[in-house]
Amino acid sequence: MTKRKGRAAVLPTTVHRRPPVLKPDDLVVRHIEEHSGREAAYDFARLPVAPTLQRELAEQFATRVGPEGRWRTLPSSREVWLKVVPFGDWLAELDESPRQTSELTAGIWSAWRLSRPKTTGGTRSISKIAALLRDHPRLPEATRDLMSKRAKDMKVKEVAYSPEEFERIKTIATRKIRSALYRIRENHQTVEQWRAGQLEDGTEEWLRGEALDHIARTGDIPNYISTGLDGTRRRVRPSLRHRDLLGSTPWQRLFLTGEEAASLVVLLIATYGWNAVPTSELTVPEPSPNPGVDGHTIYRVELVKRRRGGANTYETRNLTDWGAGSPGRLIAQAIELTAPAREVLAAEGQPTDRLIVWRANRVRDPERYDPKLFHVGTDGHSFRNLLRIWNEEYGPGITVNLRRLRKTVVGQHKRVPTQHSQDTHDQVYVLPDPQTWKRSESVIAAGIEEALEQARTTVKARITREPTPPAQDTATTGCTDYEHSIFSEHGKPCRASFLLCTACPNAVITPRHLPKLTYLHHALENLRGVVPPAVWNDDWREPHARLTDLKTRPDFTAAEWNDALAAVSATDRAAIDDLLRNGFDA
Repeated sequence: MTKRKGRAAVLPTTVHRRPPVLKPDDLVVRHIEEHSGREAAYDFARLPVAPTLQRELAEQFATRVGPEGRWRTLPSSREVWLKVVPFGDWLAELDESPRQTSELTAGIWSAWRLSRPKTTGGTRSISKIAALLRDHPRLPEATRDLMSKRAKDMKVKEVAYSPEEFERIKTIATRKIRSALYRIRENHQTVEQWRAGQLEDGTEEWLRGEALDHIARTGDIPNYISTGLDGTRRRVRPSLRHRDLLGSTPWQRLFLTGEEAASLVVLLIATYGWNAVPTSELTVPEPSPNPGVDGHTIYRVELVKRRRGGANTYETRNLTDWGAGSPGRLIAQAIELTAPAREVLAAEGQPTDRLIVWRANRVRDPERYDPKLFHVGTDGHSFRNLLRIWNEEYGPGITVNLRRLRKTVVGQHKRVPTQHSQDTHDQVYVLPDPQTWKRSESVIAAGIEEALEQARTTVKARITREPTPPAQDTATTGCTDYEHSIFSEHGKPCRASFLLCTACPNAVITPRHLPKLTYLHHALENLRGVVPPAVWNDDWREPHARLTDLKTRPDFTAAEWNDALAAVSATDRAAIDDLLRNGFDA
């Protein structure tokens, strides 16, 4: 297929009709990605198993990538394919290798499970192959039952970035995007000036505007085909005049590179904490037709999180752009960065509504249709190049893991669920992370101290209105077990201060003990005003707090408390005064 000279070759981005993914006489399963049109082929003939089993595996795989299948993206199908290949190799090495699905016994499946490493990758191998095969009609029921048992999840070793690592990654990504924004904005303004006739004809600035206009319309500067003396076609060469004006890669003046597109995805995740795939697949957020009273632009961002075995999750975010540092400013910049690429796609009759659009770094033959000139979204190759360039520019040690990046934002910065449940937020993003442990140390310590303080200042004695033998009375309460105190060695008489009786579960408080306790509380209140605060806190604060706790309980009314204080006998008063003079000695 050819296109006329001077026009851009683009990547189709509309929804594609899926052709049959598996032909009757073929074992190659073809998966065409729904939104991008990218294609992958998986050849099941390469598996070293019997032809019947090859065919059955291919058919199961084809149902997953077909029109009704669950796998919508190439990474989804490729991940399972990378699990199927070692599974086929393992089956081929068995003494009695199964020739068809009906011969996959429970014993074979159990042996496969045991052969997998006890890692996250091993667990995913088990779950992916089980999901592929367990609904096959000829699979033995015993095997199906085993496949339905969930593989034990391994402990997640992936943790959030440290604050220093996170800030370094975000700073570098911001620097890359800011540089691209200034470059594209400046050159786009030159295009607008040239089109409006604001540049003087024939000047160098006018020639630059002419070249940029051509790039804005076609995706590249004018090219010509060199020919030999015999008239044969040699190769495509860019216009030297325009290349001298704009540099060796003139198209970069208006379009993002793959590495810059990857940097943009990194920055979006680092800012908003979204999942990697929904971020890469974002459509262009539309500004609200009804901005706020202040006139600021509100962008409605639509997120789609694909779920295995269920309906997709759709969420929206309203982000307002009111200037630098506002929630919607990065969205506005992303739209501006990628708008020129979408304009080229629209001019070619293949418009896209995707936000992340970038141009491949390759020389295009204007007489051939090249579907890889413009790309939407990002892929692993883009991120590998990104890391290589970052390491070259900023030194080694820059590692970008999008899952770690999202975990950092969600678990350590936003600290609220984002595209997941509260349970997932707690179990996956917060609790396993060492930074959470470190940040919680002071909180936990304060909680323990508060609990201990509560235990020390709360009455533990049993409160009852039933009469107790007066012979069991201490200087403050009654006692039901004088030889098994929590404050002394068991089997021997308690030697703790009578001020601790209210903190002992062996003690008992009845209305008969109330006069002494009310007088003790009153005396401790008076001591507060005559002894140094440090002394009072060390010696009298806790028994006073327990008596205050007793006073506020519903076991005794305020009237009973006041009447008891008025009814203190001279004997009770002398006993309490003697107790306070002797301090904590019984």
